[in-house]
Amino acid sequence: MRRTVARLMPLLGLALGCHHEIEMVPLAERTIYTTDRYYDVQALSKDRAFVVGYGGKILETTDGGMNWRTRESGTDLALYAIRFTDTQHAFISGQDGLILHTADGGNTWQKQESNAVFEDKDGKTPLFLFGLYALDNDHAWAVGDRSILTSTSDGGKTWRARKVPMEADLSGGESIAAADPVFYDVKFVDAQRGWIAGEFGKIMHTADGGETWHEQEKSLMEGTSFFDLLDLPTLYGISMQDAQRGLAAGIEGHIARTADGGQRWTYDQIEVEYPLVDPLFRVIELPNGDGWAVGGAGEVVRRAPGESAWKRAKLGQDVLTWLRGLSFSDAQNGWLVGGFGLIYRTTDGGKTWLPSQG
Repeated sequence: MRRTVARLMPLLGLALGCHHEIEMVPLAERTIYTTDRYYDVQALSKDRAFVVGYGGKILETTDGGMNWRTRESGTDLALYAIRFTDTQHAFISGQDGLILHTADGGNTWQKQESNAVFEDKDGKTPLFLFGLYALDNDHAWAVGDRSILTSTSDGGKTWRARKVPMEADLSGGESIAAADPVFYDVKFVDAQRGWIAGEFGKIMHTADGGETWHEQEKSLMEGTSFFDLLDLPTLYGISMQDAQRGLAAGIEGHIARTADGGQRWTYDQIEVEYPLVDPLFRVIELPNGDGWAVGGAGEVVRRAPGESAWKRAKLGQDVLTWLRGLSFSDAQNGWLVGGFGLIYRTTDGGKTWLPSQG
């Protein structure tokens, strides 16, 4: 798969680090290991959350992380994203075009055929699905390598996959590389309006449920040192509060914001004592205006309600591995997950974060 190694480094790279709290749990009772790599988390309530990651691992807690139960996924492929639409129904996307679905609250998971493949003279190659969003029990979208988009409108009984074409008028050799950028995240605010974020700073928008897409990233070049669309930093995460307000985050700590449905995107101000050189993988903004983003090398940044700039947040100890997943059930209760089996929880709006031992 072209450019696969380079594209997967942010997902698969691990830095040296150790979390002694996890090691305190007796081996026979442990469900969380330092060899685990967690890519996503969804908080369903104050005490209930699901975590997915490397090797097909699915974890569930119903007591705020005091105990975790492993749920059988039926696969050893990497699981990159999870989305519950209610307490019973959810989808997971992952490696090799994998889609999993549950209708019983995550007790059991069934594989669905995503049809996310690249076909050439050598045959069919399954495409990784890095991003996933489910609007309700019937409608879901997943995106990934080679500009692939697959969607369902019947709860996953059938998935329709297609490549999203680029609009930009590119010329020269670089156009070959830019013709099929990787998509890393997707969000919809209703059945018609959605956004995709990806490689080369791509921000794609649809107003017809994903049938047609239009690029929105050009405004990110204004007032910056970027002179070519291909120089825009890759975006790994996108979050839309509603049809007008949204955030996108990516390489070198860039966080972009829109207040008009994506007609214009501008970079937020970041005030840190030393530069953000690692990518940010997830970004969210809560209804109260509290913004959070996590990324490589244990980076956690926050934009507190009423403030104009993002600043580094403290977890109480150094984190020397990447952080990929971030989810809040409300303004006070949230989770973040990453490499080396790291799972952190806050119950006070991020003032303190405590590791979960499992």
